[in-house]
Amino acid sequence: MFEIGEETLSKIAYLFVFLVGLIGAALTGVGAYLYLQTVEIGTCVNDELAPLMIVLVAIGGVLLITAVLGLCGVCKKKSVLIYGFLAAMIIVLLAQFAAVVIMFIFESSVHYYMHDGMTHSLLFYGKGGDNAKFTESLDYVQETHSCCGHHGWEDYTTPNASNWFSTKFGSLPDSCCKTMKANCGANTIDKKAPKTVPKGMNLEGCYGVVEDYVQRWLTIAGSGALVFMFVQVIAIFLNISLHRRYREHEDYQLQSKKVKGVKDAQAEAPKPAV
Repeated sequence: MFEIGEETLSKIAYLFVFLVGLIGAALTGVGAYLYLQTVEIGTCVNDELAPLMIVLVAIGGVLLITAVLGLCGVCKKKSVLIYGFLAAMIIVLLAQFAAVVIMFIFESSVHYYMHDGMTHSLLFYGKGGDNAKFTESLDYVQETHSCCGHHGWEDYTTPNASNWFSTKFGSLPDSCCKTMKANCGANTIDKKAPKTVPKGMNLEGCYGVVEDYVQRWLTIAGSGALVFMFVQVIAIFLNISLHRRYREHEDYQLQSKKVKGVKDAQAEAPKPAV
């Protein structure tokens, strides 16, 4: 039966463990980017995404450390280091699979969190104090994604945006302007004909835009993680084989030392008098 030599197997295992390290770096980077994005749009998705991104960053960081352990094990040919790598990899793989499942579940129900989050953000838009986070999140979404309101700019002409409607009716938020500048949204609505389309403003609602954005990134992150898991499984099987060979080699060396020790002891023992 064909069997790969130990040296060749070591090189292949080293390559796949190195790829695991790159995967860890990728998950950490993507998770950190998405975390920053979810913090900015926090209330618009009901603050549900940030914890999931933290888990993604943590998994990536652990993978990086695990890869270093595996590389040291392959280079030093130590079965105990390979064993530690395998144990950590299996735990991380299970956690990663759970995170991917949660990610796809969230993707399928993101509309629920979006509806609730956008409704509250619009309701409290413009208020200060503890409610300022709603204004900050919606402003970021409207400016970044070139949209306005929940379903459209008309939301600000109805009691749906109760605080804004009662205090600044006749104007739109500056973050709805196509060209952002101070007070660009002031008096853009005709109070006598509030349904007249304002000029120089983004008209499309943010709900659909942000929902597509969140779902797209969740799909990319989830699909990428599944591909990464395939590479990790290969790395696990390669290192299982390598661990077995290193362990056999270490056992052989240990047994050889014991035999040598017995022979040396016999050679040093005083010979009986004739």
